[in-house]
Amino acid sequence: MTIIEQLEKIKLIPVAVLDNAADAEPVAKALIDGGLPCAEVTFRTDAAAEAIRKMRTAFPDMLVGAGTVLTVEQAERAAAAGAQFIVSPGFNPKVVEFCLERKLPIVPGVSSPTEIEAALGYGLTVLKFFPAEALGGLPMIKALSAPYRSVRFIPTGGINEQNLLQYLKHPAILACGGSWMLPKELITAHDFTQITALTAAAAKKISALQHTDSCAQTTSQNPATGKAHEAAAHRAQAAKQAAAPVSYPEHPRVVTFGEIMLRLAPPGYTRFVQTETFGATYGGAEANVAVSLANYGIDASFVTKLPVHEIGQAAVNALRRFGVHTGHIARGGNRIGIYYLEKGASQRPSKVIYDRLPSSISEAEPADFCWDEIFKGASWFHFTGITPALSAKTAQLCREACAAAKARGLTVSCDLNYRKKLWSKEKAREVMQELCGYVDVCIANEEDAADVFGIVSHNTDIHSGKLNREGYEEVAAALTQRFGFRTVAITLRESLSASDNNWSALLYENGTAYYSKKYAVRIVDRVGGGDSFGAGLIYAALKGYTPQDRIEFATAASCLKHSIEGDFNAVSVDEVKLLANGNASGRVQR
Repeated sequence: MTIIEQLEKIKLIPVAVLDNAADAEPVAKALIDGGLPCAEVTFRTDAAAEAIRKMRTAFPDMLVGAGTVLTVEQAERAAAAGAQFIVSPGFNPKVVEFCLERKLPIVPGVSSPTEIEAALGYGLTVLKFFPAEALGGLPMIKALSAPYRSVRFIPTGGINEQNLLQYLKHPAILACGGSWMLPKELITAHDFTQITALTAAAAKKISALQHTDSCAQTTSQNPATGKAHEAAAHRAQAAKQAAAPVSYPEHPRVVTFGEIMLRLAPPGYTRFVQTETFGATYGGAEANVAVSLANYGIDASFVTKLPVHEIGQAAVNALRRFGVHTGHIARGGNRIGIYYLEKGASQRPSKVIYDRLPSSISEAEPADFCWDEIFKGASWFHFTGITPALSAKTAQLCREACAAAKARGLTVSCDLNYRKKLWSKEKAREVMQELCGYVDVCIANEEDAADVFGIVSHNTDIHSGKLNREGYEEVAAALTQRFGFRTVAITLRESLSASDNNWSALLYENGTAYYSKKYAVRIVDRVGGGDSFGAGLIYAALKGYTPQDRIEFATAASCLKHSIEGDFNAVSVDEVKLLANGNASGRVQR
């Protein structure tokens, strides 16, 4: 569990102002005995650094941070003393940069949208709101959280035992900072018994609130509408961060949700204006993932809505052919989405023309899907950024699906998959920031993080094929910091031409980056390449592969897909393992 996750679990951070470092150990013991094993020791006195050192030495399992850190010099002293996190009253870029460079959690203070956006620019989404009551209190936080839904606040300044629960009930509040259980007169009088009593009273209130929230979440019938939905999203994020499942059943089941389309393509490399015939196949991001997983022997279920006519049934049949479960596909509406593909070659790029709206899935209603039934026995739920981009209705369906999946303890994965022909970057950012609160495993390509969240890899030019590996580590770290993802995987395509690419990927987990081998790919069909990568990643995670083996399997699976016509990756586990283990010769297998 990360430091930020521990703060969220504790809920209340006692703020200690100690004039004498000798008081540090008994104050820490009183807090622990009262049920709050945490302290923010402020640098308002010269005793702060030594007090932190004494607390950390006497109680190594206690969470101890440094507060009122105004300068880099103070941050250095706090870090040297063993502080596990830094809190500053305002936003000081130099202090922030110092902490980020040393991977020391930093919670800077903000009081305005300008400061919030400055923090987001550094990938920080947990921020101190100070002085809370003087700035307008909870109503001000509600106003700020409306446009900045990914931000969680730790209000400090004026928080007391009377208003504590009002703050903690709001989903934008990660924790609160307060000093009423550590009044100066009790510390000076060495009345640590009374400090313990005040701490215990506060801890009891928090415990009662958490119990109430748990019951409310269990009995709620519609957690995905209005304010109830917003609260469910943040609760889902907290549950995701705390649970982090690491093992799966021997025979796991995966559910994917999205659109399957009719693909019409001229034969070979014929252009649209040349052809007189179009080959008809089917595909779609989440459907492609389901087919790959079924090919690997995983129980995979695809959920969508399709018309009842023969073309809709042909799409269902295309999935059934590969063993994908289609029993939860809703039927109705008037049309299936279509996309036309002209395959590029050499310096001529491929072209895609969409004729997809209004498709049946884009007009689907909540009543079309019973998520509790769909997720029975499932371990994993996967969707992509394409599905919420189709319409406001599909965005809402994604919210409901994610909330239901997290309520059942499923791992949730999302491929960001930004499509500029479907929505603007601004709309994508607004919707995906909320949905990513549910996500455990984030998948992206070399452009998605920049397009959707404005997180850019420096010294990279995707058009010339120049990619900066270290820059993408920073992107993965920023995504993890902002959303609390357990895993981030980024595919790295070096596009030399439409026919030849270099293909590799990185996986970022627990602060470590793992890189796959790089493959020189001669492209037969690149559509579905990212989906085959996602499916490989899911399979490897379900089977308990190490991070390095996961990224190798996923990258090898996607490399093979580039050699296969159509959206679906028709390869086996053994074929992927053969390539992942180094056999890239392409020699005939007899």
